[in-house]
Amino acid sequence: MFTNGEADASTLTPVFERRSFVDDICFGGESFEDCLGTLDRLLARFEECRISISFTKSIFVQSKVDFLSHEVSRAGIRTDPKKLKAITELSFPRSKKGMQSFLGALNYYSRFIQGFAVYGAALYQVKDEDFAPGGDLSAARRSFSTLQQKVAEAPTPRHFSRDLPVHATLFANKWAVSTTLMQEHDGLMHPVRFCGRVLKDAEMNYHPAEKEVLALLQLLKVCYTQ
Repeated sequence: MFTNGEADASTLTPVFERRSFVDDICFGGESFEDCLGTLDRLLARFEECRISISFTKSIFVQSKVDFLSHEVSRAGIRTDPKKLKAITELSFPRSKKGMQSFLGALNYYSRFIQGFAVYGAALYQVKDEDFAPGGDLSAARRSFSTLQQKVAEAPTPRHFSRDLPVHATLFANKWAVSTTLMQEHDGLMHPVRFCGRVLKDAEMNYHPAEKEVLALLQLLKVCYTQ
């Protein structure tokens, strides 16, 4: 395909303000002209890399589009209401395997749930014996209900802007760390991305300030490297 088997990166046209996953690409702009400009750069990149696209499968000039089970619009990126409703109507799992299935489904939408790792930590720690008669699932049930409530109240994160300052709030407790990336719009702070993770056994002994550093590193890992 290319002289040395790879595209010459020095000649490639940079294309920002777009989201890609395998062969799906979504982009927008402040105006119709902005969208055309991004489209021109994308088509130039496709030509340089000898990539063909299907015009019949493409959608142009829409106020909102469905992209990877998300609804993308000018306001931001929101989850599919139908799928979230199904999660909020689930009953408490009867086994560890069922709990893992619930967490797997919910993890896909963790970016929309502030403190997901914090509230979900108790669910990750349940064992098979906890579901046996006499097992203590009180903490897990509280976390389960809280997460379902968080899902129902999930906000619509704004699109990230390269032109606006970035603000981050860090939170850490004994079991998990959580970070919220925010930017100011119209005088108000709006979330752009939520991220976090459950702490490893050794990390649980860290000083609270050290845990907040882990929260910041998680934010950089999730947002800066994407």
